[in-house]
Amino acid sequence: MSGEIPAGASTTYALISHESAVEAIWSLAQRKWKGVLDNEGIWLVPDSDYCVKTQGEFKELAKEVSLVELGIRHMPVDLLVPNKSCFSRGKRARFHVWKDSFPPNSFVKIRDRIFVSTPYFTVLQLAVSRRADGQTLAHAEAEAAEDARLGAELGVEGEALTADQLTRWGNIARLARATQVLCDFMGTYRFIPSASTAESGYADVEYQTKPLISPEAFDAYLTQMHKVRGIIRARRVAELAFAQSASPMETALALMLTLPVEMGGFGLPRPQLNREAPIDPALRDLSSKDTIIADLCWPDQRVVIEYYGWDEHFGAGPGKVAADAARANSLTALGWTVLHASFEQVRTIAGVSLLARQLASLLGAPLVTPSKLERIWRTRLWALLLPKLNRSL
Repeated sequence: MSGEIPAGASTTYALISHESAVEAIWSLAQRKWKGVLDNEGIWLVPDSDYCVKTQGEFKELAKEVSLVELGIRHMPVDLLVPNKSCFSRGKRARFHVWKDSFPPNSFVKIRDRIFVSTPYFTVLQLAVSRRADGQTLAHAEAEAAEDARLGAELGVEGEALTADQLTRWGNIARLARATQVLCDFMGTYRFIPSASTAESGYADVEYQTKPLISPEAFDAYLTQMHKVRGIIRARRVAELAFAQSASPMETALALMLTLPVEMGGFGLPRPQLNREAPIDPALRDLSSKDTIIADLCWPDQRVVIEYYGWDEHFGAGPGKVAADAARANSLTALGWTVLHASFEQVRTIAGVSLLARQLASLLGAPLVTPSKLERIWRTRLWALLLPKLNRSL
């Protein structure tokens, strides 16, 4: 295709992937480089023979290009390589083997010798990702120690997870993370990268933006990848994800409430996100507006969850608070049941569990009692899904 690297080229190219690509994509979006994030951009598909394949090659490339300027602030950087012989571990780069071909709309060139996975290909990578190759006893012990630390931090009681349980949780976590990233890319918000590598997560969020990709476009992308290893997992991610989420916390809540119990979620019926709540014309005079957009809406049961974040109530002034109150009152008068949720209410697993029980009662959908292990998954899943921002939500 047009834009491919010519045969016989001697230059090596870095193929930024996985979580490093997520960082780069948000940086590109924030800089309004929309041309590289839609179908009218210049999509380049380099031959894998010209990838950076060693720690030394990446070290030399990093001297030429400022990764921080590209939005990549965390090490090691995720890179794709063509085969296992290129695999190595280091502080600078983490290599992922990708043997399948690259279809159109998989990479975009953002600097000389630097290609970044597009939102489509990045979600696919996260969905089909497996446990890293080359796992040693030392790495396994370190992982177990980290799990014990996390368990103590989250207040998880009981014995530390076994190696088999850690593997099972790893598979769940990768699937959940891929689903969360797809929701983010299909949402009407964008993350603003932190100003320095010393900060974790993102500095802030820009709201009321155009989604980077649509469900239809992602489905079309997967259709041309039907022979790729792990495509079933990618399809599963598409089934679990939500479009049109208006904030990272709405994404987290929607996923936590609806993901299957075996993944750590509550397994409740899926809502519509930020869709118009139907208004009976005969009751129009009870509503403050002709159209009411509900955050999380179950129209058949006439139940709504309204999420109130820090930015919405404490950063936007009294006008926003008044508008939200009028909307909630209108929904109530029109016969809807409105549950209110704030970050402080649901920032803990106990808080989100209470919300789930209240919602289940209103929906007439009894909660499935989780097993002991599924309760552990639930705590870890909520810790995974909570937005990692450098300010309150």
